[in-house]
Amino acid sequence: MRTAIVVRVLLTILVVVALPLVALANPGWYSIVWYDDMEGDVSGWYSEDLTASVATEFHTDTYHAFDDPTHEEDHSWWCGRIDPSFTGGDGYGNGWDQRLELPPVHLGNTTVEEISWGAIKALYRDGSRSGGEEGTSNVSRQAIYPVLTYRYRYDSEVGFDYTYVQVKNGEEWESLNNGYDGSSGGWQDIGTYGFVLSDYDDPVFVRFRFLSDGAYSDADGLYDSDGGAFHVDNIRVFDFYGGETYFYDDVEDGSPCLPTVPGAAGDYWHLIDRLCPAFSDPHCWWCGDDADTSLVPPNLVNALYSPVITGNFSDPCTLFMAVHVEIPTVDYDYYHNDVSLDGGEWYGLNAWWGDFQQCDGWGTAGMQGFSVPSGWFSSFQFRMVMHTTDNGCGPGAAGGAGVFLDDIWLGATSWIDEPDRQNPDLQERARAARRRGMVSAIPESPYRRL
Repeated sequence: MRTAIVVRVLLTILVVVALPLVALANPGWYSIVWYDDMEGDVSGWYSEDLTASVATEFHTDTYHAFDDPTHEEDHSWWCGRIDPSFTGGDGYGNGWDQRLELPPVHLGNTTVEEISWGAIKALYRDGSRSGGEEGTSNVSRQAIYPVLTYRYRYDSEVGFDYTYVQVKNGEEWESLNNGYDGSSGGWQDIGTYGFVLSDYDDPVFVRFRFLSDGAYSDADGLYDSDGGAFHVDNIRVFDFYGGETYFYDDVEDGSPCLPTVPGAAGDYWHLIDRLCPAFSDPHCWWCGDDADTSLVPPNLVNALYSPVITGNFSDPCTLFMAVHVEIPTVDYDYYHNDVSLDGGEWYGLNAWWGDFQQCDGWGTAGMQGFSVPSGWFSSFQFRMVMHTTDNGCGPGAAGGAGVFLDDIWLGATSWIDEPDRQNPDLQERARAARRRGMVSAIPESPYRRL
């Protein structure tokens, strides 16, 4: 099993504006390994739009496929994969946004020039299926009652990772279900009644969309699904009363459905010196759009990477940073912090959200810092990843939407008595950081899992 350190939390208290001056319980000096206040050379920092390289995960597969006795070998659509690095060897990962789109389904129920779709539905509700009075030509066809049905199977983390069945209404997608999460316990049949599509345009657009958050999946080993995330088969759109089938996919002889992922959202991490002041003026990092500082753009998975710090790290280390956060809790926007040791895989330290509604609300992340996975390592790298939903993140008070990062440093968790063992400039920075509260004896703020 892969080792991962992931703590997902909702930050409910953050020290803001004036950080208290707190005496450390243990005298002495922190052994500073690395420090950056973003005021010098930042060429080692870089950022990346992680949505630009996302692979499609919906695909046809025989793995856990629906058992159809009419076929020798069964195939189904599966959002997931067989991966030796996953717990159990199969399942799904963190931060997935995967879609399976049906082609436009033409219902062909009316001639637009003669009568509107809404009028046809009104006739249906009045009990008429003939299209008008006998001998008239107001309607060229009978009004239909289109229904979507399918067979499905799912296993994903309860309360956090969902599969939605969605239909397009104008330019927006609406969810027909509340999201499948947890385990279906095997294959299920939504049944003949399915989802009614009569309130939508002709042609009708349908998709299945799976969303997972930043932690707890087969990829990090914290949720071991049974062939998750989602399987679907025998997708059908038909007239409930007339029985005519407008679309059917049993996934056996090719499929007209299309796996998709969101388009590249863009990279918005950049160094700023504007309205919302840095923790140590004037510069700090921000993920957002200068054209509208109250809103972080939608559909982001933007990662900001620190320089690679090299050395002989034998003592356990702790990561400290100053952050300013305005992430409204009404949506699923969040950010998480990861570390990579010796150029290997990324370990998640935490994931946070919170809305503190004031531009100058700087606080220290974790109060006591975040423990880096222990053991000897020769290089260290940090990244902060900002996630936003379809609506983007905001609004933020005084142009402070999202998350800001400043004054980050890595310290050995062992205490030393001889300050001259370390660079004097770094020791002075450590004393300044202690005075500002970046190293604090205050107990950590109460957290709860997202």
